[in-house]
Amino acid sequence: MKNHYRQVLAFLVFFNVIFTFSDGLAQGKPKGMVKIQGTPPEEFPVFYERFHSDSAFQMSRIIFPLQGLRAEGITWTADNWELMRTRIYQVDTTQFKTKIKKKKKYFEQTLWIEGTKFSSKRRFELRGNRWFLVYAFEGSL
Repeated sequence: MKNHYRQVLAFLVFFNVIFTFSDGLAQGKPKGMVKIQGTPPEEFPVFYERFHSDSAFQMSRIIFPLQGLRAEGITWTADNWELMRTRIYQVDTTQFKTKIKKKKKYFEQTLWIEGTKFSSKRRFELRGNRWFLVYAFEGSL
């Protein structure tokens, strides 16, 4: 009698697995699989404002050692990083020339003093759903 119950139980389990699998195939995906929606990408203007106004946030959004060089030819590190406070659209354009390149996952700002070799370039990239500063150059070309 115990053997009969085991056979019936095994048959029910097998039938349930087959039924669940075939139902999932009919819908094109396994039953119970739910598409998980990720958080939307961070909006660059919101990130950019906070990056320039919150020093702890700024440091958390820089990938060190940062690509690029300082004026002295030294690599940027967390120890020698100079916080960015001035947004590119706040730069004195009577003294500096500016250029911006903006794409969906990329923002690059360049400023220079015309007639000199001085220039500064910063590049931000969207990595996953968050923006990071990934490159900084400051010095003479």
